[in-house]
Amino acid sequence: MVVDDEDEIRKTLVRFLEHEGHYVIEAANGREALEKLEEKDVDIVLMDISMPELDGLAATKAIREKNYPVMVIIFTAYGDSKSMEEAAEAGADDFLAKPVDFQMLSVRLKLAERQLPFFRARGAFTTQILANMKASTETLKRLTQENRNLSMELIEMIYKISEYRDDETHEHTMRVGWLSGRIAEELGLDSEEATVLQFAAPIHDLGKVGIPDSILLKPAKLSDEEFEIMKTHTLIGHEILSGGSSSILKRAAEIALTHHERWDGSGYPKGLKKEEIPISGAITAVADSFDAIVSKRPYKKARPLDEAFDELERLAGKWYHPDVVNALLNMKDEVRDFYNRTGGKTPPPNNDGR
Repeated sequence: MVVDDEDEIRKTLVRFLEHEGHYVIEAANGREALEKLEEKDVDIVLMDISMPELDGLAATKAIREKNYPVMVIIFTAYGDSKSMEEAAEAGADDFLAKPVDFQMLSVRLKLAERQLPFFRARGAFTTQILANMKASTETLKRLTQENRNLSMELIEMIYKISEYRDDETHEHTMRVGWLSGRIAEELGLDSEEATVLQFAAPIHDLGKVGIPDSILLKPAKLSDEEFEIMKTHTLIGHEILSGGSSSILKRAAEIALTHHERWDGSGYPKGLKKEEIPISGAITAVADSFDAIVSKRPYKKARPLDEAFDELERLAGKWYHPDVVNALLNMKDEVRDFYNRTGGKTPPPNNDGR
């Protein structure tokens, strides 16, 4: 979306972006931009500052308050540090000097596109949490306060992630988050812990960004040597996520390290067993395995929901925490309804260690 009250500048930007292959929406001021964001799917907003009715700073602040999963790039006068500081405080993600250098604009957009999955996930997390969790308003306020530094920590994570490569699908990670949160509720965990788990569980396989394509995407069974390399994704994920101050990132680090541990001690990386395995890791292991079984991957076909329920029940007390499996089985109708509504498309079974 291009937001600028000067028709000639706006039209020129639109023509350039369309020539670059982008689908572009126009808005003449911040108010019009907010109205169109209610109706249209937008990934990136190019926002001028000085506009009538609602200026760019106020519009950017409103975009953040409404939790639209978009990136905002603010146009500023060259060297206008005061405007850049105000824009950053309002929630801008990047800046571009006016008059616009179209070559620089193209570069900035390419960089922005690489970060879009994180912005979509951030918006989806918040939307899903409000729609599906039964946490009280007071609980959500406490979590918001406790995790006030989460955005900056996620940005720091993105810097680390740039050194690796992500292979998980967004749909899989979001379904694992939903399942983990609901299982936690079914087990009787308090609403705050269930909410933290729903936020943390989706990044359980973050460490796979450090696994070579030849192994991660191999359409066949891994060799023993390849499997040993695959196991290291738990350590990589823990390393990336460790050090955060928020409860969500702390829990995510714990999950990344322990979601492949097995009830009988046959898992990895530490061979923990039974109650040695944190409940967060035990819950995510069940949620991840269930969704993986019913999902398609390069090396496997998707299997029916009932087969996934049966397999987890068979492995309860061997691979999986029996109480966690029972909690999932108690939710069969709800889980079936959820997968029927969302289409149930997803990734792999943990049987092959992936």
